[in-house]
Amino acid sequence: MDIETQSILDPSRLEKLLQEAEAELSKIKPEIEYLEECVKKIHALKEKEHKLNSLIISLKSIQGSFDTNINIDINNSYIQTQNTTTKQLNKIDTIYQNERKIFIPEVALNDVKKSLRTKNNLNYEIYKAVVFNTGTATTEQIKEYLVKNKIKQPKTQKGFENTELKEISSRANYLVRKNLLISLTPGVFSTVYGWSEAE
Repeated sequence: MDIETQSILDPSRLEKLLQEAEAELSKIKPEIEYLEECVKKIHALKEKEHKLNSLIISLKSIQGSFDTNINIDINNSYIQTQNTTTKQLNKIDTIYQNERKIFIPEVALNDVKKSLRTKNNLNYEIYKAVVFNTGTATTEQIKEYLVKNKIKQPKTQKGFENTELKEISSRANYLVRKNLLISLTPGVFSTVYGWSEAE
């Protein structure tokens, strides 16, 4: 056999290599597309799981508010029950609205920069904790984020390992008062920013 035909630069060999590469690419492409769809589905299901958990907590809270209000003075019970229920139903409506939306973390982080200082700011870290839990987080999840990322308390420079949940909840409620978070139920928070209508 001619030595010249053995060269890797021979056009026939290059053509064969090209065909093999294209054939291999065509085989793996469907698998890549399938796995990409799986990743999207997992992300969507995780978001749905968080929202359903929040909805369950809200419904249980409403049940509790009715039980509690039975013992209130008869003259005030109707008004207080109405006020409590209205607030709770408004929060549940927010959850249902979010159920029809997609949460985009980048948008949530970008939009909040107009209202929060982002450098060395504990409030921003608490907001990020909610963002990185797909836009809805419990007080426990916020604490886990702060501990995992070694966030320090401003005055003491200590971590949050031994911080009580009620203190973290109090800090999150500050962001609720600034209209950056929504308190779905006691101890469950959702971001105001980052939600986009699903197509």
